[in-house]
Amino acid sequence: MSDRPMSDRVFLRGVELHATHGLLEEEARLGQRFTVDIDWWLDAGDAAAHDNYGETVGYEKVFAVIHEVSSGRRFHILEAFAQTIAETVLARYPRIEKVRVEIHKPSAPIAGIFRDAGVEITRAR
Repeated sequence: MSDRPMSDRVFLRGVELHATHGLLEEEARLGQRFTVDIDWWLDAGDAAAHDNYGETVGYEKVFAVIHEVSSGRRFHILEAFAQTIAETVLARYPRIEKVRVEIHKPSAPIAGIFRDAGVEITRAR
């Protein structure tokens, strides 16, 4: 890595999942749709200067983490789901300095009209 300040952001939007996360038994039985948006910050200067994929963290790697975490266990709350994604990304890819995870649960079991529900967390080294 260079001495440049880290300011580069890579992102992945709209990762769709069908999962059984939630508190209610109905959520465990039927499952529902979740959407994940994720950003990660790293110094991409060397990767860009050398046009070298090996000096960055690619979208497909982070995509795989999201699916792995989601299918690995059932989460009762979105905060735990989001934090586990963030912690896994940071643990697996030391180039990443910070990660932001946003999880949308548009069919949350709320008796009322709403467009979306969710959580956003940011974790850094």
